[in-house]
Amino acid sequence: MGCGASRNGSWITSDFQKNQFPKLSETNQSPVREHYEVVVIGSGYGGGIAACRASRAKKSVCVLEQGKEYRPGDFPEDFSGTHVHLKIQGKGAKGSGLELFHLVVSDDVTVVKGCGLGGTSLINANVGLEADPRVFHDDAWPHELQEDMENFKRDIENARAVLRPQPYPFSSTHFKELEKVAKHLHNNVTDIEDLDAVFKQATKKPMTELFYKTPLYVNNAIKPTNQFGIPQPPCNGCGNCISGCNTGAKNTINMNYLADAKYHGAHIFTEIKVQKIEQIVDCGRWTIFYQRYTEDKLEEDAQIVTAQIVILAAGTLGSTEILQRSKQNGGLDISDEIGKGFSGNGDQLGISFANDNSANTLGLRSDFNPKRHEPPGPIITGVIDMRDEGVPVSDGFILEDGGIARSQIVPYKVLLHAAAPIFGDDDDPSDDWEQLALKMQGKAVDHTLPILGMSHDSKRLGMDGTKNSGQIVLDQDGVRIDWPGSGKSAGYTRMDKAYRKAAKALGGTYIENPVWSDNFLPFYNGRNTVTVHPLGGCNMGETGADGVVNHKGQVFEGNTGDVFKGLYVMDGSVIPTSLGVNPSLTISGVAERCMRLMAKDYSWGEQDYSFLENPESVAWDKNTKAGIKLVEVLEGEIVEAKKQAKFEFRSELTLLSNDLEKTINVEPHSMVLDGTATCRLMSKKPLTFKGALDLFARTSGPDSVVDSEKMTYKGHLIASDKKKMYYFFARKIIHKDHPLETGFADTTTAFCSIYEGEDDSGTKVGDGVLRLTIPNLIKAIKSVHVINVQGGFADRTMWTAKFFKLFLHENWDVYSPFSEGDGILHPSQVRQIRPLNLPKNVQAEVHKVLTRDQIVLRLIRYKGGSKGPVIASHGVGVSSRIFSLDTVQMNFVEYMVQRQYDVFLLEWRSSFNSSSAAKKYTLDDVAKYDYPAAVDKVLELTGHKDVQMMVHCAGSNAFFMSLLGGYLEGKVRNVVASQTSFIVIPSTWIKIKSFFHLPSLAENILGADALDVYDEDRSWTDKLYDKFMKATADALAPFEEECKNSVCHKCTFLFGRMWQHENMNEDTHSTLHELFGVTSVSVLKHLSRIAKEGHVVGYDGEELYLPGYSKDKEQRLDSVKYLNHSRHLNIPICFLGGDENCVFEPEGLDMAHALAKEAHPQQDYTRVRIPDYGHIDCLVGKHASSDAYPYIVDALDKYAHKDQNANAVVNRNLKSALQMSNKKGRKAKRRQVKHVLSANLDHPDFNHVDDDDDDDDSELTHLTDAQKIASIELNNELPWEIPVTWKKKTLSNNKVHKKRAYRPPTSEVEDIHIKQITFPENSRKRDMYAISDTHIGAYISVNIAERVHVFLEKLIAAAFEVHSLILNGDILEMWYHPIDKPPKTVDEHINDWKSGEKIPGSLGFIQCVQQLADEHDVKVYYLAGNHDNMMTGAAVKELFGENVQYIKGKLIFEIQEEGEIYRVRFEHGHDYDLFNSYRLGEDPDGLIYGQNMGYYIARFAATGTFTHSSCISKLLFHALPPLLEKVGFDFIGSLLMKILSKDRHARSLIGRILDSANNGDVDTEQEIVLDHEGKYVTVERLMKYRFLKRTVDKFGAGQAFDMLKHSLGDFSDYLETCDEDVVVMGHSDLKACKKMKGRRGELIYANCGAWFDEMKTYSYVKVTAPWKGGKKGHGRVEVNFQPMHRENVNTAK
Repeated sequence: MGCGASRNGSWITSDFQKNQFPKLSETNQSPVREHYEVVVIGSGYGGGIAACRASRAKKSVCVLEQGKEYRPGDFPEDFSGTHVHLKIQGKGAKGSGLELFHLVVSDDVTVVKGCGLGGTSLINANVGLEADPRVFHDDAWPHELQEDMENFKRDIENARAVLRPQPYPFSSTHFKELEKVAKHLHNNVTDIEDLDAVFKQATKKPMTELFYKTPLYVNNAIKPTNQFGIPQPPCNGCGNCISGCNTGAKNTINMNYLADAKYHGAHIFTEIKVQKIEQIVDCGRWTIFYQRYTEDKLEEDAQIVTAQIVILAAGTLGSTEILQRSKQNGGLDISDEIGKGFSGNGDQLGISFANDNSANTLGLRSDFNPKRHEPPGPIITGVIDMRDEGVPVSDGFILEDGGIARSQIVPYKVLLHAAAPIFGDDDDPSDDWEQLALKMQGKAVDHTLPILGMSHDSKRLGMDGTKNSGQIVLDQDGVRIDWPGSGKSAGYTRMDKAYRKAAKALGGTYIENPVWSDNFLPFYNGRNTVTVHPLGGCNMGETGADGVVNHKGQVFEGNTGDVFKGLYVMDGSVIPTSLGVNPSLTISGVAERCMRLMAKDYSWGEQDYSFLENPESVAWDKNTKAGIKLVEVLEGEIVEAKKQAKFEFRSELTLLSNDLEKTINVEPHSMVLDGTATCRLMSKKPLTFKGALDLFARTSGPDSVVDSEKMTYKGHLIASDKKKMYYFFARKIIHKDHPLETGFADTTTAFCSIYEGEDDSGTKVGDGVLRLTIPNLIKAIKSVHVINVQGGFADRTMWTAKFFKLFLHENWDVYSPFSEGDGILHPSQVRQIRPLNLPKNVQAEVHKVLTRDQIVLRLIRYKGGSKGPVIASHGVGVSSRIFSLDTVQMNFVEYMVQRQYDVFLLEWRSSFNSSSAAKKYTLDDVAKYDYPAAVDKVLELTGHKDVQMMVHCAGSNAFFMSLLGGYLEGKVRNVVASQTSFIVIPSTWIKIKSFFHLPSLAENILGADALDVYDEDRSWTDKLYDKFMKATADALAPFEEECKNSVCHKCTFLFGRMWQHENMNEDTHSTLHELFGVTSVSVLKHLSRIAKEGHVVGYDGEELYLPGYSKDKEQRLDSVKYLNHSRHLNIPICFLGGDENCVFEPEGLDMAHALAKEAHPQQDYTRVRIPDYGHIDCLVGKHASSDAYPYIVDALDKYAHKDQNANAVVNRNLKSALQMSNKKGRKAKRRQVKHVLSANLDHPDFNHVDDDDDDDDSELTHLTDAQKIASIELNNELPWEIPVTWKKKTLSNNKVHKKRAYRPPTSEVEDIHIKQITFPENSRKRDMYAISDTHIGAYISVNIAERVHVFLEKLIAAAFEVHSLILNGDILEMWYHPIDKPPKTVDEHINDWKSGEKIPGSLGFIQCVQQLADEHDVKVYYLAGNHDNMMTGAAVKELFGENVQYIKGKLIFEIQEEGEIYRVRFEHGHDYDLFNSYRLGEDPDGLIYGQNMGYYIARFAATGTFTHSSCISKLLFHALPPLLEKVGFDFIGSLLMKILSKDRHARSLIGRILDSANNGDVDTEQEIVLDHEGKYVTVERLMKYRFLKRTVDKFGAGQAFDMLKHSLGDFSDYLETCDEDVVVMGHSDLKACKKMKGRRGELIYANCGAWFDEMKTYSYVKVTAPWKGGKKGHGRVEVNFQPMHRENVNTAK
């Protein structure tokens, strides 16, 4: 290192450059992980210490800093730079929030603070003074800290060891000037005001204690690095400490604590503003909502990250603001003391202007020449300490010399010259001429000494103990400080006196702080202040009643003494008093203490305070690599998977690369994705997106498209409450579809799928198409920004050009007419290409095959399993895409992979994807070269000795030519020949073409080497030929086969009619241009020759493959050559074809089958005719997977490996045939499947086929005798009403459903859970049972648990028929507690229920529920009612186990049966009861301690002698009639509610109810109702509560009257809003089972009734959905009951 220091503070800096200092933060816009153990918000003294200590404890740590990262060399050194780096908040607001300097301007107090990685340490004066120990004696400090002062001192020492405060080794000029002031104060007591004890005491102190050098966090040593491995030169004295140290000598937090945190694995992020935090109660985590800065602007939508521990260290104003917003917007219950207790630390600035001598306080450029300039030294170097034990601590203060950074000189000079005439005070007129001379010479400013004082601005430290402090208040632009008269404390007056003495000692003019001066009173309402040391706002305290955090920094829950687990504050905001000195060392000590105690509480082990042994060896990545970022906005629609509803989707994603060179040069050109997405299908709030993008990756994997590239988006969408995570997958397919395509549509259109959970194995949420619109494309291009480049504009431009070159190069490769194309395709609109539905481990592998005549073929492999290998070969004019078609529900590849086949798609030279497709070749070439090369390659890849073949059309002809020619001897295990084989009987049109030699005419007359099916403009001869083809096709097509698709017409002309239109869906038919391409004329000539001869022959007609063949049997059997060649047919062959084939007559396969059988009678040959299918529709038809593929698999399975089950194949095959024979709307005469099966059909599954849909048990499994008895016993209950038949949906009764989309319920306070159910075929587990209102544990139902236990034992015995059990609310009792006793907690209830001692039968009930859920596969749901509304998911799991799901709301079953959806809603019903609804909860006073009126009525009932079960409804019958008599019977409905809501009527009603509830046993005027934790509600308050008025005001009088009817058990008006088929409720003792009016028309309503002892019976609802096994396919809803008196409970047990 070429560094040295001199006596004048200069230094030599030849080697130190900016890029030698490591970059600690992640690249801007780098993705924040979804979860960390510790998240630290802020990076100042508290944040740096927290990050360092947590990362040293081996915790995953994330630091979120709002500002930017500044390294030495980044700070401004001129005024223009400072102006750009200034943020003004409040009055005169300006700036984005990323600026280095923040000025928070309020009417009373102005705060100056720093913003950047390192916090205010970047711009403070580095002073490390300790506070007067007496400060901590104030009762504002928690007693735990006061009693821990010895350890606290060690904590301060630990901070001191890192920050290394030390005096400046040289004496600056302004230090000497301050020394004059000190001597003056020490030696002179002449004025009357000097009788002040503080000034008097100064004369008694030794001079060395009154004045001394300040310890500074500044490096003065010459070492390669500091103790953390950071290069750190010594201070050169440039005097720019408060604008940022460009030399690197200042010990800012990023040079030590943060560097150490980074070294130990912390992730540090900058330019992120945290908005709020929320608690995730269920899992003990915290959610942090933050926004990123993009282009110096905050992104609109917030993202989230979760943590076990959150440490707020964003500074006094920042941490307080975040907690206030979390309380206001996030519902976090924080102490009401938040924001209070603000202190400006008694900061005051005084200036002695135009002194006798130079003070040399103006900063220089950091690269100043020491030979020309005397360095001013650090900003502060000395202190006059006016604190002393002889005076009260609140009276003490300190004075420090000051300086001005170079970037601040211009405004400083302007302000001085402007303020001196107004605010200046010079009591020595003798030197006026000297001062005027200084001003005229421009030296007045150089002769000026700013002095910074710190005192105490809060009376809390005074003798009276009263509070006098400011308050931090949320404001539109952030926060403001309200503190009228903030500068009126005695400390400011005392410092003002000292400033005047200083000016007198220096011979200058004293300039008052303008905002504090009396001369500013016309502009301000009192003396105001400016502070650079804000404290308080989240003050420490004993409880939440007097503080926000405890002595450990833990945040209090509300105003209590309890704390939030995992939520801390560690910065200046926790300091509860002013300190009277620079507070950084005290704040650091408090943070060190909090982290020490946190480590102990969380058992992290002993804190490691050691330093690196060899810090010079730390290999920091100092030379960051160039990166790039841009913003892409995708917009479109998501179609919901379940209901097909459409939802708008918008994502704003930042695409980031931290290594642009790697992104450009290394496939798949990856970038990071980070941003937000909005879609109401998943969340009403924006979701956080975190993922990755692969640019221009060659397609591979299950969604691959051969010879294409793709942009793939993968990531997670995270809901703000972290309760939901979604997997997002999208892709842009980059594929050339036609010669004129530019790629714009492909690169701006993404097809996405969204799944629940972490990957695509979860339930699909929906699919969609997202587009990058032109405006958003322009925005994306403009947002491209190169980052981490040390150079200037030229370097950024170079990297930007390289990035765009990547796009241009990749697009050129795909779309340029001069690049290797994929074949000529017809222009078409962009459409969504469905990815292959394949397992994750099955990816497309492309293998090139070189034939002996030097033609390159391709084999595309999908390794679905060990069966096979199977080679699938296409015909002419197409490609292997006929096997991987995406426009059908299941293509051939997916079907075969699903059945564990190793599939190879052969792209032989006829494929239009091949460059040979349009060249001259013959099928002889294919037979001789292509098939042998392909088969050998497959055998090489798989290691097998033979293959299985599925050959189609001309590919079949060529295969048999190769087989008969002996080219595949012993290499083929068996074959499926599709549509044709070695015998060819052409259709009429093919015969005509062959007769007139049309292919030869095309070649000779038109000069065409190849023909295609496209429509684009060509030469006049091409156009003439096109028109001729179209006219011919129209003439040949029958009426029902005519269409308007020109490609279809041309295919018909070239090949004959290739499909039955009824078998093609529109998607396939409209994209025929993607299936068909160019066809060589030479191969068409060869096919014409074969058609003419009727069997496979050579191109010139030679008998190369079946020599000696004759239609005459005797002649061919006498031919030795024929017999010799036909021996190659001695392998199993399935001849498969469509019965309506119009290319080849089906009789050709019949004849081939017969000839093969003739040659080899013992061989397995089968012939399959597929009714109503033509030619290629057997492979690409919409129902090919069920109508044709099974026959192919059947033929292959028989000769698959030995571990495959042939019987299973026959089973599937015959079932498919039977299904096809039963299809409606098809020609019944042709449904007979002409199929010859070699396998044994005596399979057990074929012994019985049941056609009787009305037989209830025909498709059910056989019942044992025990099961029959259990079923009879359970279903032998007495129906309360006649069971209601739930009719099967048909077209006639489903019209309403067709007109209206399903509308799920909504609720302000309840969750809605929708469960999709598909019952397994032939399963008996279809019955759904619901019970409610058992109130286990209530005093009014002593034996209920035992009775429920009996019922559940019956249910267990018949569990083979039980699909689900719904515990439909009020199962467990939590309300009935006397008012004079505190109610039990949830934990106490759990102990009672589990013990079984206090509540007879409760343990048995719990065990039965567990047994049903765990051992009998019964789905059990616990729905919260009103009496058990306090239940939680954790409590349910503790009682019943993991398999019982807790739902606080409504449960809806969506049952899919035979293509229809049936819906059943289960809910308790209290949400619409006037007395028991929790919907008033949005009003802060809407619920008393979170409870409704019904709760308190129940408490009264439990106090008196009232024992009736139906408490509220019966009480209303007692209370309402007298009231109605008073208001008259003519007032009904809403008018009644308006009257009831009046104060006197409401009080009368509540009084009557409460009086009736306790039978007069309780004095309603005197009593109180005890609640938890000493809380209580007076009866008087209940009487004045006016809940009726609140209800009317919120919901309207009409709905309030409906709620009154609900409380009496009448739910009719509510049911009219229900959109389900069946609604099952509880909450009422009025059992019901009947049809009622619903939203769609008629629905079935059932009520479980109640299980109270006085009911004499228990009841339950049983629901069986319609299904084909039911009587006439209908379902059933019934309410059953059985008398169960107490005397026969024991018998039943």
